[in-house]
Amino acid sequence: MVDLFCMCVGLAFLALAILTFLLCTWNPKVNNTARLHLCICLFLGHLLFLVGVSRTENAVVCAVIAGLLQFIFLAGFVWMLLETVQLFLLVRSLTKVQVIQKEGLKTLYLLLIGYGAPTVVVGVSAAVFPGGYGSAFRCWLSPERNFQWSFIGPVAAILALNLVSFGVILWSLQPTLANMKSNVSQSKDTRLIIFKIVAQFFVLGCAWILGFFQSSPLLKYLFIVLNSQQGTFIFIVHCLLNKEVREEYKRWFSCLLRQKEPPGSKGSPNSVSTVQK
Repeated sequence: MVDLFCMCVGLAFLALAILTFLLCTWNPKVNNTARLHLCICLFLGHLLFLVGVSRTENAVVCAVIAGLLQFIFLAGFVWMLLETVQLFLLVRSLTKVQVIQKEGLKTLYLLLIGYGAPTVVVGVSAAVFPGGYGSAFRCWLSPERNFQWSFIGPVAAILALNLVSFGVILWSLQPTLANMKSNVSQSKDTRLIIFKIVAQFFVLGCAWILGFFQSSPLLKYLFIVLNSQQGTFIFIVHCLLNKEVREEYKRWFSCLLRQKEPPGSKGSPNSVSTVQK
C-alpha cells in the first residue's frame, strides 16, 4: 500500500509538471523540450510499471511490457543527458540567464536523439537475446546471461557522462560567475539555475544508483520512495520555485474562480517561460 500511494502521488505531480511545461512555454527563446519529455517518460514509465510489471499471465504481453519499460526509462535518462548538454551550450555562450537559448540543439535533433538512442539499444538487445524480456515473476529484464546489463550498462554510462559534464560546467562557470559579481541579480539567477539542474541530477540519478544496491530492506525502501517521488521533486523545483509560474498559477486560479478566460492563454502578451528564477 505504501508503494502504491507513493507512486500515485509522484504520478500526480508529474502530470501537473507536464501540464505546466505545455501551457507555460510560449517564449520563442526558451525550449523546454528536454525537461518536458523527461517528465513524460517518467510518467509513462511509472504508470506502466504500476499497472503492468506483474502481468505475467501472458508471456508475450509480459515481454512487450518489459521492452516498453526498458525503452521508456532509457529514454528518460537520455533526456536527462540532453538537458545537461543544453546547459553546457548555455554556459558556453552565456549572455542572458535562460535554461535553453537559441544556441541549444533544435527540437528535431533532440527528439531524434532522445528516442532514437533508446530504440537502438532495445532493438539490439532484443535481437541478441529475444527471451530476455519478462519472466514468471515480473515483466522486466531477465537475469539470464546478465541481460539486465542491457539496461544497467547504458544507465551507468549516462550517469557517468552527466557527472563529468556537470564537473566541466561548474569549472567553466567559475570565470563567468566572477565577472558577474557586479550584476547581483544575474549572478543569483545563474547560481539558482545551476543548483536546480545539479539537484535534479542527484535526485534522479542517485535514486537509480540505489537500485544497483539492493542488499538490505532499507536500500530497497529508499529506492522505491526516491524513484516514486521524482515527479514531486521536479514539480517543486521547476514549477513552484519559479516565480513566473507561480504568478501564472495565481492568474489561472483567479480565472477559474471568476469563470473567465485564462489570461495566460496562447497569444497573450503575458506569456511565461519555465525558466528557473
